[in-house]
Amino acid sequence: MSLVFDTSILINLERKDKKTIEIVRDLSKKHKIPAVITFITYFEFFLGIKEKSLKNQDAALNFLNKFGVLRINKTTAQILSELKHKHDKTGTIFALADMLIASQVIENNMVLLTSDRHFEKIEELKKIIL
Repeated sequence: MSLVFDTSILINLERKDKKTIEIVRDLSKKHKIPAVITFITYFEFFLGIKEKSLKNQDAALNFLNKFGVLRINKTTAQILSELKHKHDKTGTIFALADMLIASQVIENNMVLLTSDRHFEKIEELKKIIL
C-alpha cells in the first residue's frame, strides 16, 4: 500500500525535520511504492511557496515536483459527498480541503501520513498520524 504525504509532512521534510525524515525512511521500507500527494496538498504547499524568496521558491518547487499528484474525478466527488454528508449529520465539521484529501486517499486505497490529529475522526481513512 502506498503512502500519501499530507502538507504537514511536506513542510517538515522541506525543513529537514529529523524525526519526520527518520519516520519516512522507516515507512518507505514497508511501503515500497514512492509516496504521492493530493491535489490539495500540492495547492497548499505551492501557495506557501509564494511567501519565499525567489531562490527559495525554486528550491521548494523542485522539491514539490518530485511527488506524483493524485487526480480528482467523479469517484472522488462521490466519496467526498458521502464523507461530508456523514460527518455533517453528526455535527463533526471538517475543512473541505481536508475532506478532499481524505477522499482521494480513500479512493486510491492508500495511507495518509500526517501530523494533523483531526484526521483521526475519519474512520474510513487509513492513516498514520505522527
